[in-house]
Amino acid sequence: MSGGERTDPAEEASASALAEALDSSGQRYRKVAKVRARQATEPTPVQTVLADGTRETSNIAEPGDYIVTAGSGERWVVKPETFEARYAPKSGTSTVYLARGEVIAVENPFRRPVFIMAPWGERQHGAADCMIADVFDPAKGQRAGEPYIIARAEFLRTYRLVRERRGKMLPPKRK
Repeated sequence: MSGGERTDPAEEASASALAEALDSSGQRYRKVAKVRARQATEPTPVQTVLADGTRETSNIAEPGDYIVTAGSGERWVVKPETFEARYAPKSGTSTVYLARGEVIAVENPFRRPVFIMAPWGERQHGAADCMIADVFDPAKGQRAGEPYIIARAEFLRTYRLVRERRGKMLPPKRK
């Protein structure tokens, strides 16, 4: 290998293998985190860096896009229509939002570092213990079909398992 080339120990995860894992072993989770968000007014580079320092993705927020920041400091870009569907403003604030959404998620079924082509068109890397998630629509009872990677630590801070009783999903508990 010549100088400057990077070795990538991750292997690409096939879309069909991810779909199979989500459909056969995935569980339903509710997003419970609070985030801060602001709309970009000009093209703004945003790097998603995980709590452990791992650079996950790099993106450009276009005017109108939301730049979302989690409590851990992780930042990412969300299109306005997606943001409005997945977050609600916290009463009395203009920059704090409550997550409102569910995913079907599964532990990385490959048990090795992986990468996928994320729904936003960028290569996304995950560690051997990462989670694979896909947005779930409870009203339709189906996932979106656009899996993405969430680092395990961030997933555990952000999502809670939706309880089941007698084979039926229960709505999330109200606080």
